[in-house]
Amino acid sequence: MKYIEVGIIAFVVSYILTPYITNVGKKQNMVDVPGHRKVHEEAIPNLGGIVIFFGFLFSLLLVVTIEGQYRALLIGGVIILLLGIIDDIADLSPKIKFIIQVTPALIVIAFNHQLIHSFIIIQLKNLGLLGYLMYPVLILWIVGVTNSINLVDGLDGLACGISIIALSSLLILGIFFQIENLNILVTAMLFSMLAFLKYNFYPAKIFLGDSGSTFAGFMIASISVLWAIQSQKALFLFVPVIILALPIFDTLFAIFRRYREHRPIFQADQGHLHHRLLLRGIEHKNVVLLMWGISFLFSVVALIFVFIFR
Repeated sequence: MKYIEVGIIAFVVSYILTPYITNVGKKQNMVDVPGHRKVHEEAIPNLGGIVIFFGFLFSLLLVVTIEGQYRALLIGGVIILLLGIIDDIADLSPKIKFIIQVTPALIVIAFNHQLIHSFIIIQLKNLGLLGYLMYPVLILWIVGVTNSINLVDGLDGLACGISIIALSSLLILGIFFQIENLNILVTAMLFSMLAFLKYNFYPAKIFLGDSGSTFAGFMIASISVLWAIQSQKALFLFVPVIILALPIFDTLFAIFRRYREHRPIFQADQGHLHHRLLLRGIEHKNVVLLMWGISFLFSVVALIFVFIFR
């Protein structure tokens, strides 16, 4: 019953709030201006993170008690959201953003230290002390996925749709393993983003902005790895990697491409997969649908993997 309540509240709040925030963005000139790296041709409000966050927040506040994992993810999420809003306004250095993003990752890990430690002792015991490398790996995972969703956010509805597919997969897995806390968090994010997608899909009336894409990335990264740990099976650590294979591959390829071309790895370019598909003459909307389809296939593979090795 809680899932239904959380989902309805998140959807309604996000659906009602999006047009209002869109108008605020236009009036306050808080917009994403067209440029040589952008594919849109007019200034579009980029305050989507605020919409998704409030849909997520209110659905939790009205249904559950904010403690434990809820509190950790909310504190971390607020830091990520505020950092994204500042970046949308002031265009911060990628290195500064990367350093600050470590803090929310550490908060999630600290709140779940006992859970992680138990997983290392029981599931990774054959690795000995090497098992404790899981801590820096988790930091890298959370920060990396946070940024990979941000990097794939280059077309109307692309990152939002990929996030929705990933969240839907995590909800199915969470229900299967009966992990109620994570299921409620996933439901809140999922339905908030579903309502927002109506306005974000091509032609978009509002963008996620760095605030929205990094907030979604942070939540998906944190929830997915907590699901893997609570599944109590070391093999399932690979499941989030499969679900998020598309944005992860796109990010790794971007890093490799920039390194090979002797350019700063944080320097933006037009070499991402969605840019390459556009250059092949595929229409904007069809590129988004194609990449959604690829993400969906990876999620299906992940679900099959879990059901085979459960």
